[in-house]
Amino acid sequence: MPADDLKLHALNPSTDFYALLSLQPTASELEIRRAYRKTALKYHPDKIGANNVAAREKFELLQVVNDVLSDAALRELYDNARRAEEAKREREAAFDGRRKWMREDLERREGAAGGKRKREEEEGQDFEREIRRLAEDGRRRRMEREEMMRCEAEKEAEDERDEFVAPVETTGGDPASQLDRDALIMLWERFGPVQDCVLREKKLKKDGEKHRSPYVTAVLVYKSIVGAHAAVCDISQLQQTDAEIWRVFEAVGWAAGKEPECLPKPQIPVPQVRDVGMGWSGGGTTPSTAQRDSSTANGGAGMKKAPSFASFKTTPAVRSSNGARTPSSDDIMMIRLKNAERRRLEEKTKTEEHAAATAAADA
Repeated sequence: MPADDLKLHALNPSTDFYALLSLQPTASELEIRRAYRKTALKYHPDKIGANNVAAREKFELLQVVNDVLSDAALRELYDNARRAEEAKREREAAFDGRRKWMREDLERREGAAGGKRKREEEEGQDFEREIRRLAEDGRRRRMEREEMMRCEAEKEAEDERDEFVAPVETTGGDPASQLDRDALIMLWERFGPVQDCVLREKKLKKDGEKHRSPYVTAVLVYKSIVGAHAAVCDISQLQQTDAEIWRVFEAVGWAAGKEPECLPKPQIPVPQVRDVGMGWSGGGTTPSTAQRDSSTANGGAGMKKAPSFASFKTTPAVRSSNGARTPSSDDIMMIRLKNAERRRLEEKTKTEEHAAATAAADA
């Protein structure tokens, strides 16, 4: 075999030449020749047969081994290559061991981390379940508390109605007991057409009294501010001349507590009527009154309700800057005439009273 081919076999051995001859790397040249002859006889084609391909390839390899190991230079190349290959295998083995240890350590750490993560997930799920349970329990308790409070409020309202608010009788001699919505509209339409009437039962506390008294507050909506103005201005006179019907109305006034600014002002002060009725958020054009229970006024045994009164102007043609409706010129004229008539009657009454007082003094 050419020397170059032998050198390639020496530098890149496919097998361990010493192991193939069953020798140690320190064997002498004589030991190599003896081992070659002994081993080559086992695979010689004349002994095994030419048709045995594996034996023939083994015999050819033994010839290469013998040629390499018999040459000192080639043997040195082979020994160097063999030692380098062994060192490489040792490094790989050590690396494989280290890598195996690292892989096992990594798996162990991952397993521990996975267990910890699993425990954390389970703890998080338990915490979420507890939060949901507490939220559901709180919602249930809140609903029960709201239901209990609602039932208590209904019971208190029912007790108050039974205790303080007696039913309105439709018959009997008390005028207050017969004043329902239709009766109020019919009664107060003497001042002008009524557009609507709203009744509300409520308890009001008067000055000097410890407990609240049951009242019925009425809000009357007049179609014209003239009617509302007449109702507020003339009620005091009617309570004197026809007390049997009008005494049940304890107070009559504008719903906002004051006379609308759009009304013409009288030249002389007008007696103010104390307003104990409910307020009204619809502007300053609505009179309101509160009506005292007739049984309270009479000191009677029962507690019969009588509606109170309130009224305000309805459809105007113009709105002022503050949102109040401005009456028409005809309405203003009617109000001025009404004020003039009232002033004339007041002056006449004062004159008669003064004359009577003078006559009594002369007598």
